Amino acid sequence: MRVLLVEPQYRRLGLREELEAVDTPTEQNGRSRKPADYSLWYPPLGLMKLARFHKDRGDEVKFISGCDAIMASLPDLFSSGARWDRVYIATLFTFNWDTIVRTISFYKQAVGGTVQNIFVGGIMASLMPQDLFEETGIYPITGILNSPFQIRLRGNEIIDQMVPDYEILDPHKYAINETYYAYTSRGCINQCAWCGVPQIEPTFVPYIDIKPVIRSLRERHGDKPYLKLMDNNVLASPRLEEIVSDLEELGYARNCITETRPPRQRIVDFNQGLDASYLDERRMKLISKLNVRPMRIAFDRASEKKQYLKAVKLAESYGVTNFSNYMLYNWKDSPRDLYERLVINIHLNEESRKTKKKEFAAIYSYPMRFAPIMKEGSNPVNRKRDVFRNEGAGNRNWLDDACWTQRFVRNVEIMKGAAHGAISSTPALAWRTIGKSYEEFLTNLYMPERLLRNRNKHERQVYRFEPKRIAGDGKVEDFRGFMLRLLRKNNERFRMFHSYISLNSTGQVRRAMRHCNDKEILQWLPFYLMD
Repeated sequence: MRVLLVEPQYRRLGLREELEAVDTPTEQNGRSRKPADYSLWYPPLGLMKLARFHKDRGDEVKFISGCDAIMASLPDLFSSGARWDRVYIATLFTFNWDTIVRTISFYKQAVGGTVQNIFVGGIMASLMPQDLFEETGIYPITGILNSPFQIRLRGNEIIDQMVPDYEILDPHKYAINETYYAYTSRGCINQCAWCGVPQIEPTFVPYIDIKPVIRSLRERHGDKPYLKLMDNNVLASPRLEEIVSDLEELGYARNCITETRPPRQRIVDFNQGLDASYLDERRMKLISKLNVRPMRIAFDRASEKKQYLKAVKLAESYGVTNFSNYMLYNWKDSPRDLYERLVINIHLNEESRKTKKKEFAAIYSYPMRFAPIMKEGSNPVNRKRDVFRNEGAGNRNWLDDACWTQRFVRNVEIMKGAAHGAISSTPALAWRTIGKSYEEFLTNLYMPERLLRNRNKHERQVYRFEPKRIAGDGKVEDFRGFMLRLLRKNNERFRMFHSYISLNSTGQVRRAMRHCNDKEILQWLPFYLMD
């Protein structure tokens, strides 16, 4: 068969956001280096496994990213001159709906206009199969692709556990130069309301033997230092001891190095995070045998403070010095809740630096926006994954009891950008990013993106830890003063300004500028059109 594998052309972010911020191991010459994959795209593992499946059967396989007219229609691409027998299209997030539907429609011509030989799978396909069927006429493969029968072929291969084919990808685009990706378990025993894993990986598989896959990859592509494990809740596995033993056998224990010249430290990253509620002494003792860097612990609500602190302190006691901790926000929390969690991490970083002379812990905070799969209060899937909150000021006291708006959510993402997607582990930088008080944080959430992005240009205060710069024009401080006065009065004037900018809509701002007669408010509205 002639098989075309397609990854829609998403606007993707690779590993740069996390690896820019996370310390990298020091090589033998004492110099620190970034991995070659740090700015590249995550590879489409599902398509890579399908490539191996078909190649092992003697089929001809091509991979393409995006809508490629030549690949879709060229009749003499293969020696026999026939069209594609099958097209597989991977889907990612539901907010990629338009791109994915456009890609499916584009490649119908590659199989003669029929949908029978187009196969769609992945995250979005599993979360919204009926919507996809109604839009394209293709009912997708949902969940994990384990059997050839799911793609109308005979055989007993477990496709999901096959060795990914790295040869189909461009190493200049995809993060495959120094990194292998794998699973040691599948699914999760939790049923969190905000999570899509129960639909994507509905069956909890507590153990997958990773050894054959990694050994085969090393035989084909050499020894690579980084292993990213994509397990959703590995600590919940009753077979954690076996998983750790397998990783030790593969050389991912502490102080293990690659068989390359020069040798490199082998590093394992539980990329989806570790559940603090399962991190007890026994499990930490097991995990500590591995060279885990960074360690990722979720901190999703301020009410989980005690549990979270216990997990971090336990990890520190076992020598963990690098953390990259996820913080869900915009679910059932508030801006104050997120701020309190960020402050907890800053205080932990300050404490560590005071008590440790050399190997102090560094905690990077990664706020992660809740993007609901389902529309609130109804059944249809939320294709764009937008927030659904009441942006009207109402009678709420926003200084004391703010809730998330589209403007607030957007500005958290802007603040994260100061440290490449994270809040810095350096306390002084972190305080400057989020604000030295909750009131300052709140004014940051209201601030025009132009000012927030370009604080060196617009902030008058020059901090002692900064590189030498000229003081800014002071618009940051001026806006904070203006916004705090509005918040404290909490009157009709505040509610008017809040309604103008909370939707994060330039159209709303333009309409406000045509009708607003308040000179001070009119002074600030144009800044929201310059984002």
